[in-house]
Amino acid sequence: MNVQRHEIRKLNPQSDEFTLFIYLDDQLSEFAGELGSEPSSDKNLQETAKQIIKERYPGLKVTMIKVILGGIAVTSISLSTTDSSAVQAANTPATAAQTDGNSIATYNVAAGDTVYGISKRFGTTPEALRSANHLTSDFLQIGQLLTIPPSGAKFHTVAAGDTLYSISNRFGTTVSALRSANHLTSDILSIGQTLTIPTAVATPAQPVAPLSAQYTVAAGDTLYSISNRFGTTVSALRSANHLTSDILSIGQTLTIPTAVATPAQPVAPVSTQYTVAVGDTLYSISNRFGTTVSALRGANNLTSDILSIGQTLTITAAGTTMGEPPTPAPQVEEERKTFTYTVKSGDSLSVIAKRFDVTVDSIRAANHLNSDFLQVGQALTIPDGLNAPTQTGTNTITYTTHTIAPGENIWDLSVRYGVPQAELLKANNLTMSSMLSVGQVLKIPLHTIGVKEVVSDRHGEYMDWWTEAQYIFTIGKITKVTDFETGRSFYIKRTIGANHADSETVTANDSNIAKSIWGGFSWTPRAVILEIDGRKIAASMSFMPHERDYIADNGITGHFDVYFGNSTRHVDGKADTKHQAQVEKAAGIR
Repeated sequence: MNVQRHEIRKLNPQSDEFTLFIYLDDQLSEFAGELGSEPSSDKNLQETAKQIIKERYPGLKVTMIKVILGGIAVTSISLSTTDSSAVQAANTPATAAQTDGNSIATYNVAAGDTVYGISKRFGTTPEALRSANHLTSDFLQIGQLLTIPPSGAKFHTVAAGDTLYSISNRFGTTVSALRSANHLTSDILSIGQTLTIPTAVATPAQPVAPLSAQYTVAAGDTLYSISNRFGTTVSALRSANHLTSDILSIGQTLTIPTAVATPAQPVAPVSTQYTVAVGDTLYSISNRFGTTVSALRGANNLTSDILSIGQTLTITAAGTTMGEPPTPAPQVEEERKTFTYTVKSGDSLSVIAKRFDVTVDSIRAANHLNSDFLQVGQALTIPDGLNAPTQTGTNTITYTTHTIAPGENIWDLSVRYGVPQAELLKANNLTMSSMLSVGQVLKIPLHTIGVKEVVSDRHGEYMDWWTEAQYIFTIGKITKVTDFETGRSFYIKRTIGANHADSETVTANDSNIAKSIWGGFSWTPRAVILEIDGRKIAASMSFMPHERDYIADNGITGHFDVYFGNSTRHVDGKADTKHQAQVEKAAGIR
């Protein structure tokens, strides 16, 4: 006897009697013909049912067996007496529709049939019949096969983002009931697909052993996504399958336990562990796991919201404290999106695929890759992935006004507001020969440069000079410089420069440290990290003082060059490939 699965249901809310539903392999079509004519079949079926009841439901009063084949209730066997069993073969599809509120029957249209007449015969409505069969009119053909929905059935049209789990939650049913009612062989849904919503089954008054189902791991599955889909927990999945890690294999079969009623007495909150990844914040993590920032702080004894990549966090339900019953955490459907990811040192296709819960093949296809070779700094499209890095690098421009006072000029204002003189002139439709008057109101552009993702704590943010870095390292700003190779630091000040940052050491001691790093004065560019306003910026610096200077008694005469992404030379306005290479080294993208 090939039993696919089984489940238990209460006959009615007022009774303590239960029905055992046994679902047989759809391939056993010959079994339907044998029922009622081969006593041995009935006997074997009863023995199988009794064994199931003994092992899984020993404390329940099971008085009826219903056999489901191909979604149709083909027979009912009474277990109310021990000396004999009444076998009631299903003679017509109507039996299934009338005796089982969650089964879907089929009917072949005969001469004279109408939508109204068929719906009345099977105890449903014309609207339900039309919806279940996607009928756009009441015209029927003789021999047409109709699906007969249960009495009072509801229907739902699948929308973007719908899953069997979210739909079952919305309508108070179960994923397995939705599969059965709609003859689904997988959990994949199509937008616009019409689903029959089965009627809710009464929950037994007393606790019963949890039911379980089998699930085959597909590409992109994780324990978290599977637990969400089936309304269970990651820890329950681990326990039911004796898992020692969260790594899954495509094709692996998992036992899916159903949720068990929570005991009345206080219990410790359910928790899980999460490792902080690039771009994570307390807010994004709390959203992902259906908890709150305050709950995360409390569970991890955090005194600030600053996280470190690789840091392990304990995730508990929002508002939960040890020794108290949890607040039920909302089931959060993880949002999949397509985004761009920049390859970092140590990355491979398999590492990236695992991080974003996608397959290697999908990344290859989305990026037209002919090999698995990746380059640091390479931009990859990640299709329909999870855990997308937080896009914090948005740059914005706002405007303020300034009223000209006596003695002020464009250059002084450009330095004060950290805006290039040419940009300030353009914003106000002025030229170098324009005269300013006291009381004149100027429009001042203010640039906010979004924080960018960094490869590691050792590296700096990669910034384009023209659109970003010149607004961070403005004229007059002092910064700490750290040589990328040696780790030695000193201080510099940007004193001038338009194509790149012309800078000078602040003190003679700073000059001596720089000379020891470069081995004297040198045009050789080196990768450096500039710490500006709490941010670490990737740059390249040479230490050959030349031309004019603005700082006296600092041990050098003249200024030296600091380059950022796409900075150019003053002499010819062209990019310097050696400086660019060192900037990329400091950013970890080379």
